[in-house]
Amino acid sequence: MSFSGSTLAEPVTTVSGDEISIALSVAESAEACLAAAARADVAGNRELQKKCLERAIALDRNCQTALHVLASIALEESDSALAFALLEEADRAGLLMDEARPLHERLLTNANSEPEFENYLRAVGRVGEGPAERTRRIVLVTNLFPPQELGGYGRMMWEFAHGLIARGHSVTVLTSEATEFGKEPTPAEAEMERHVHRTLALVGTWAGGRCSLLSDRREVMRRLRDNHARLRTAVTKLNADLVLAGNLDLLGASILHPALGRKIPVLHTLANANPGYSLGEQPREAHYWVAPCSDWNGGVFKAAGYAPARVETLYPGAPINRFFRLFLPDTQRLRICYASLVLPYKGAGTLVQALGRLHDAGVEFSAEIAGDAPDPAFIAELHAIVQAKGMAHKVQFPGFLDRNGLSALFARCNVLVFPSRFEEPFGISQVEALAAGLVVVSSGTGGAKEIIRDKSDGLLFAAGDDAELANKLALLARSSGLMAKLQRNGQARATAFSVANAVKKIESLAAEVCAISLRESSGS
Repeated sequence: MSFSGSTLAEPVTTVSGDEISIALSVAESAEACLAAAARADVAGNRELQKKCLERAIALDRNCQTALHVLASIALEESDSALAFALLEEADRAGLLMDEARPLHERLLTNANSEPEFENYLRAVGRVGEGPAERTRRIVLVTNLFPPQELGGYGRMMWEFAHGLIARGHSVTVLTSEATEFGKEPTPAEAEMERHVHRTLALVGTWAGGRCSLLSDRREVMRRLRDNHARLRTAVTKLNADLVLAGNLDLLGASILHPALGRKIPVLHTLANANPGYSLGEQPREAHYWVAPCSDWNGGVFKAAGYAPARVETLYPGAPINRFFRLFLPDTQRLRICYASLVLPYKGAGTLVQALGRLHDAGVEFSAEIAGDAPDPAFIAELHAIVQAKGMAHKVQFPGFLDRNGLSALFARCNVLVFPSRFEEPFGISQVEALAAGLVVVSSGTGGAKEIIRDKSDGLLFAAGDDAELANKLALLARSSGLMAKLQRNGQARATAFSVANAVKKIESLAAEVCAISLRESSGS
């Protein structure tokens, strides 16, 4: 069976298998592989055609034509397992053709009854975790919430909200209206908005990626009072039994007082070294707990003198199912990506300098540096370096990418560089890249080092050392065996940081802190 529109364009002339193999060996794009596959098809060389299609997918795991044609071939060869996996990968990338959907659903029904499919179906989210044993009414309060976001903190809170709702909890999100950071919402984000109330007033804004407070103290106090009232209304309306706090920058700890005063427990998920309030503002209630995103972050928090009733690490939940790929990327040439804020402290400059060293050494590569660039002077400086080095044809700056865009970026790359120069609380993009089968080369600062274990499931280099980074990348370019090992180990490592695991940890902590709050309320 073949799918309409999935056939390869027939070339004008037929060439030999040897000529096709030579063309395939030098192909550096999915399009070139598809052209070789078309010639193999005309020549009647099925095995060579499959080899060309497989390489097209390895170069771009979102190659729609290769996924569909290979699925057709798999069906002809009675390999329904492979056909299902190929169509599933196309569907997860939003590329499944309408005429293939009925077949995909039939194959999914078969897959659900086959034990060998279980791990794959679980990895891609086809096997749900089921409802929670004890559901709760939760108000989630944070300063920014996607699709209005700046960095990864808001994304972490979105994943928590989404995961909790999927488990049957009632969740109301209380956040600000920050249209200056608005992005085009994904369908999932648009659906989430029915749970979101953008009524909080921030007491400042961000300039150059950093917080800037309002100078009018009277206006600050007015906004804080209004925020108190809005949280009080939200917890009353929902009859909340838990407040899940996120980023309190430009909100302050005082926003939590209406909940804490009513003995409603607060679990504050911390993803910055600073909790968003001063030491003197720290809540002292026994039902205020802090859940830092890494052991390192918790250590820094406590070393600064903060001492809430309990500090318990809660690793951020990465949406493994959205990024996991069955087929690993090609390793013949470095295809490097960066996915973070494009700012000096995030190490984008270190990466560009390292790319310059690779270019000078004659190492073949392509690179995409993706992310918001709130400092125009800095991004202009990076463009100037790329131009001066003669790398404009190798290095691209695609700007901000939403979840779908980031997934597509990882689908066409084989290495993520995480070059942060400051002590990262965690670094969720590393986990997402691992799930997609990329090798992660990380500076391993702060909590980021808790993700990547050097030479086991990634590579580490000293922050700011562009020469060492270039050497690590050159090592990967020379050793496809090392790349393949790190790809496999990295994918396995990613599963430890799933959203499902994080949500279950939230549920466990919520049960404990709610029990304490109940005892306080009863006076026992």
